[in-house]
Amino acid sequence: MKPQAGSSEWIYIHLNSTQDYVMSAGIEFKDFYHALSTNLHHLLLLKHQYDNASFNMHTHLEYVSADEMSKLAKDPVYTYGDFCWIDFEDEAGVDEMTSQEIAELLYIGHMKYHLRPPFYRKLNNQFVYLTAEDGTMNRTYYRSWDDFYTVLGSVLPAKWNLLRSGKSMLKWKKEKAVTVMPREVVRTVTHLLQEGIVISLAKSSSARNKIDIPIWLVGDYESLNDLEEEMVVRMKETPDAWLSYDRKSKDWTAVIE
Repeated sequence: MKPQAGSSEWIYIHLNSTQDYVMSAGIEFKDFYHALSTNLHHLLLLKHQYDNASFNMHTHLEYVSADEMSKLAKDPVYTYGDFCWIDFEDEAGVDEMTSQEIAELLYIGHMKYHLRPPFYRKLNNQFVYLTAEDGTMNRTYYRSWDDFYTVLGSVLPAKWNLLRSGKSMLKWKKEKAVTVMPREVVRTVTHLLQEGIVISLAKSSSARNKIDIPIWLVGDYESLNDLEEEMVVRMKETPDAWLSYDRKSKDWTAVIE
């Protein structure tokens, strides 16, 4: 059940609104990048194995500039092991970081958790992205929750389309791709996201005019093994909610049981 690179089977989300981060499984860096590429500037790499990064003399950390980021998104990031970064607007701001702030960044990259809220005026960062295996229990900090809603609203349809593209009964009849889910629809299930959910594309139902994707409440997890044990139990029960897509109107709605 462990999510692999390119997995489209399921997504786990737990939104911690008090500390501005999301724990997730099944969402990789390339998914994040494609959803938010227009919002990202440069990435200061705290832990990584990317070979083509530049070097910042002040922090002794490597970084990826905005015009190089698409190359990073094509790299097999899931093979890196630790992959941790914080975005920044301008290298001049990085060069102004104090010793204390640099120490905080090193702590974040090492422990994958913050000492204090990890949003820095000098960097004007919008995100902090922390994982020991990309796509598997990522901790991602968001300055604006709208960006998170954009990610989920983009990733879910993309994974559905990827999953269905290989399962069409009539190979000559290509199934029409579903559209991006608006942020407003994702917001309607925020209270569920705050409890911790699994969205299963593999267990979804697809009719001529409608797609129903089930959601189960599973709780707050930071261990994939513990999450999988809970999923085995919960996914035998009736879903707690559904995300429904009307093929004719191309509208998304959330139905909560």
